[in-house]
Amino acid sequence: MSNHLAVTALRTMLVAALVVIAAVQIVGLPWLSGVVAADLPDAAHMRWPILTLAILGLLCVQVGIICTLRLLGFARSGEVFSSRAFGWVDGIIGAFLGGSLVCVATIGYQSAVAAAPPGWMLMLLGGVVTGLALALLMTVMRTLLVRATTLKSEMDVVI
Repeated sequence: MSNHLAVTALRTMLVAALVVIAAVQIVGLPWLSGVVAADLPDAAHMRWPILTLAILGLLCVQVGIICTLRLLGFARSGEVFSSRAFGWVDGIIGAFLGGSLVCVATIGYQSAVAAAPPGWMLMLLGGVVTGLALALLMTVMRTLLVRATTLKSEMDVVI
C-alpha cells in the first residue's frame, strides 16, 4: 500500500471516529445517563458529574484525533519536519494528559460519593497509567522530531 493511500485511509477512519464520538457525546451519553438515573434513583445525583466527566474524556480523544489529522496533513505535503508540527504533537501530549486527569477526577469523585465496582476503578486506573505512558511516549517522539527537524535544516543548508 502506498504512503498516500495509507494516509488517506487513516484520515477517513479518523474523521469517521470524530463523527461517531460527537454523536455519542451529543446523543448517546445524555440518553444513557437519563436511563441510568431513572433506573437507579439512589444514584441519580451522580448523573451530571459523571456525564460531564465522560464528555470531557471523549473531548480529550477528539483533540488527539484532530492533532493527528493535522500531522497527517503535514505528512501528506512533506512538511512533517517543520517547527509547525511541534504544536500539534504538544496537543496530542496534552490530550493524553487531559484524559489521565479526567480518569483521576472520576476516581476521586466516585471514591468520595459512592463505592464504584472494583472493575470500574481498575479500568479508570488503567486509563490514568495508559494516558501517562502515552504522553511520555509522545514526549520522546517529539524529541526525535525536534532532532530530525534540526538535522533536516542543517542538511538543507549544506545542500
